[in-house]
Amino acid sequence: MHAGIRSRLESVQNATDQARHAAHTILGRTDDYDDLPWFWSQQGPWKLQIAGLHRTGDDTVLRGDPTTGKFSVYCFRDGALVAVESINRPADHMTARKLINGQVPLTPEQAADPNADLKTLSRSAGVA
Repeated sequence: MHAGIRSRLESVQNATDQARHAAHTILGRTDDYDDLPWFWSQQGPWKLQIAGLHRTGDDTVLRGDPTTGKFSVYCFRDGALVAVESINRPADHMTARKLINGQVPLTPEQAADPNADLKTLSRSAGVA
C-alpha cells in the first residue's frame, strides 16, 4: 500500500519485490511491504518510466519540454513528491526513485526549475 490505497500492480518489479517480501515474512521478519513501485516501457522511440503512483487530484509540475520528446511530470500530494512520470529522461526517473524512497523534501518550484540540481538533492537521501 505504498500510495495509501490498495492497488493491483502488474509488473515484473512488483512481483519480484513481493516474492522477496513473502520469503522474508516466512523467515520471521514482520515489516510491512512498502517498496516504491516503478515501471518502464519502450514504445518505439519513446522510453516511458514511472516511479511511484499518481492519483487523480495530485498536483503536477512539468520539467523538460514535451516538444523535444524529453520531459517528466512530477506529481505532488499534500506538498510531498509521490510520483514522477518520464518520457526519454532516465536520469529524472532514477533521481525520482531516490527522492521518493528517501522522502527528501522537494517543492513544486524546485521540480519545475530546469536549473535545480535534483540529482545532488537526491544524494542526501542516502538511498542506493
